[in-house]
Order: sequence, then structure tokens, then C-alpha cells
Amino acid sequence: MKRLLYVALAATFAITQVNAQFDQTGESVTLLNFDRLERKVEKSNENIEHQRRGKRDRTWRKRGELFQDVFAQGIEQVQEGMGPNQLRIFYGEPNNVEKETREDGTVVERYVYDHIIYIFTNGTLLAWERKEPIHEDPLQEALRSYNKAMELDDRDRVPDKIKPNLEELKLQFKRSGVNDYYKENYQKALEDFKSVLAINDMPMFEGVIDTLMIQYTGIISREIANQNDSEEMYKQAIKYYKKLAKLGTGGPNTYLQLKLDYFALGDTSGAIEILKEGYEQYPDSVNIIANISDTYIVSNRIEEGLEFIEKVINGNPDLAQPYYWKGRLLINKEQKEPEEGEELPEETNVDKAVKAYKKAAELDETLYYVWYDMGYIYYLKGADFYERASLEEDDKTREKLNELGKENYMEAIPMLEKAFKFNEANRDVKYETLDLLQRIYYKLQMMDEYNRVKKMKNEL
Repeated sequence: MKRLLYVALAATFAITQVNAQFDQTGESVTLLNFDRLERKVEKSNENIEHQRRGKRDRTWRKRGELFQDVFAQGIEQVQEGMGPNQLRIFYGEPNNVEKETREDGTVVERYVYDHIIYIFTNGTLLAWERKEPIHEDPLQEALRSYNKAMELDDRDRVPDKIKPNLEELKLQFKRSGVNDYYKENYQKALEDFKSVLAINDMPMFEGVIDTLMIQYTGIISREIANQNDSEEMYKQAIKYYKKLAKLGTGGPNTYLQLKLDYFALGDTSGAIEILKEGYEQYPDSVNIIANISDTYIVSNRIEEGLEFIEKVINGNPDLAQPYYWKGRLLINKEQKEPEEGEELPEETNVDKAVKAYKKAAELDETLYYVWYDMGYIYYLKGADFYERASLEEDDKTREKLNELGKENYMEAIPMLEKAFKFNEANRDVKYETLDLLQRIYYKLQMMDEYNRVKKMKNEL
């Protein structure tokens, strides 16, 4: 997951690195001098403490620009994916190269310069890290400076002047976040991405919505939460994904991710409520229907689940999956034992479940899990009759029980065969399907079929 997200982030923000190489005239950008920037920062520090200069918005605007340059120093010509030879063209020979080969065969090289180290993996630049930096977090200092400039602005002229700078600052925050993410400094990456969203919240950027930043901020919040089992970070992930849901971004999957966060908090009620919001938006989403139904089962709220699934069936009578989940809910519904003097119900919950499964199979024959569940039910019923027969002393009763066991096994066979036939994805269920068939064929002494499925199971 980490590597996939890194690739996505790098691809998304690669344009910021390419654009950093040239100014508007297309001329090559002059490399920023570390020592000169260090002296400028010292001067800027004096200016903001000065009685008069420290109260001017221009002082803070220039400070913001300076700290953007501090961040850019050493990476002006750097592109994610470039090779060592390209790096040398711009920055000369390194002081030394540290090389390591990891257990998985990955070759990591660290090109060490006076103030920065460039990290290459298998000959490709992926990250950098600072040595004794001028400032620990220049981008945050730049943002703070621009905010101070706006605070001191009494003529409302600063926003127009700094808007282009803030546009560039957003790109720099994104670039910094990608770099920190690669180095597994997730908290810092999170703060960088949150800063992009904070800039977008400024009045001058009204209407600007960066859905990718919202999504990645939610993803990283969840990664930190998973690492630290942090309730607060799960809540942050929920906050960002709720924004995505409100924007209609990500479709049903956004609600499924929210469900996982609520589950991590142990809040199944919250999971159900957010999934039901998703259902209102995407009533045809079988994934949302399945997750709501399954959550009702997990939380043992079967009656509520049945009420929900009946509503779904009424709205989607030709959709197969809701009938399957009706069957699953009924299977998990407790069957009350009749009190003394009461007659047995005409239909048990299992009978009702089978009826629902059969309706699902009628609407969509290819749903392998419908056939598997039905086949498993008949297998269990048959096994129960055989077990009772083995304990029965009366010959006629024992014979009848064995007949009922055989009848149910024979019912199970075509269902399980279809479950295997239509299952193209789930290897575990395929194995379990063949295992059940093997038991049935052996019990019925259908040895050719037994040997066939045994061979298939061994080859799976």
C-alpha cells in the first residue's frame, strides 16, 4: 500500500518538479547559494524584530519569498526519477557516495553533498534529506510569514501580491509531502498536505477544491492511525473522507473506507449510519448493500438488517444480491424453539433463507457464493441426518434418516458444482467447495467423482 500510494503521489506532483527547472522565459534557473541564503535569513530575522520594519507587511512578504527559496535550495533542478549522472550535471560531484544492498536486492545509494543528501533506489532518485538545514521547516515559516503580512495589511493589497507565491507554496508543500512520505515520515507528510488545504481555505482561493489532497490526507491519517492505534487519527481520516463523500468524490468506495475507520473505532452504529448515507447516494451499489447487511450481522442487529434489506428489495426487485443478503441475515437469525404445546413453524429461518437464495440464483446464476451457501446448507442438513442415523437403534428409523441424509447430499451436489464452476476469483472458497464435494462423494461411494474432485483440490 505504501509503495502504491507513493507512486501515485509522485506521479501526481511530478509536474511541480519539472516546472521548477525553468523560469517563465524558458531560461535555466540559477542555483541558489546556501551561504547567501543563510545570511539573508539572519537579516530577515533582524528585520522582523525591528520596531518599524517588523510592522510592515512588505517585510513579511519578502520573508515568505525568502523561505520558499530556502526550501528550493539544492532541489531546483531535481526531478523524481532522474539518474545520478543528471544530478552531477547540475550539482557536480558528491563528497562521497554511500551504498547499501537491502535483503530484497534493492540497491540504495546516498549521494552526499555539503548540505543535502540525495537518495537513489536502483539508480533512480526518489528522495532527499537536509544536513544542518538553515531552517527545520522553511515552508511552514513561509506560510506563517504570508499570514502575518495579511494580518498587517490595512489596505487589502497583500492578497493580490502574494497569491502567485501561495500557488507556488502549495506545490512546494506537495513536493515536500511526497518526499517525507517516501522516507516514512508520515506525520510530517500529513502536516504538509494539510497546509495545502489550509491555503485553499483562504478567501482568495474561494471555490478551489483539491480532492486529491483531501484524499491523500485521509489516507495518511489512516496509515498513522493503523501504526499507532490512534483514535484521534482515525477521527481525522473520517473527517477528510466525509469531505470527499460530500463532494461526491470516490463514489461508493469513499463510504466503504469510512466504514473501516468506524470499525477501527469499534463504532458499528457509526459504520451503519455512514453506509446508509452511501446507500441513499448510490442505491444500486451492491458493495454498499453487502457491507450494510454484513455490518448488521456482525453487530447482531438482524431484525434491523432484515428491515433494511426488504427496503432494498422493494426498490431493486430485479437485483440478485439483496436476496442473497436476505438469506444470510435469515441464516443468522435465531430460531426460537416452540414452547410446549406449540406447533413447529411451517417454515424455519433456514427454509426462508434457501428460498431467498434460490431467488438470487434465479436472477443471476453466476453468483457462486449463492450456490456455495445453499450447497453448504444442504450438506449440513444431510450430515445431521447421517449423524442421527448413526445413533439410532431402530432399523426402520435409521434407514429413513439415512435416506434423508442422502437426499440432502444429492441436493447439495449440483449446487456445489455450480459454486465451483462460477467461482473465478476466490481460491479459498473454491478449495472449501471441492472439500465438501469430496466428503459427499465419498459418503455416497461415488468414487469416480470423489477421485475427480480430490485431484482438482490437490492441483488447486
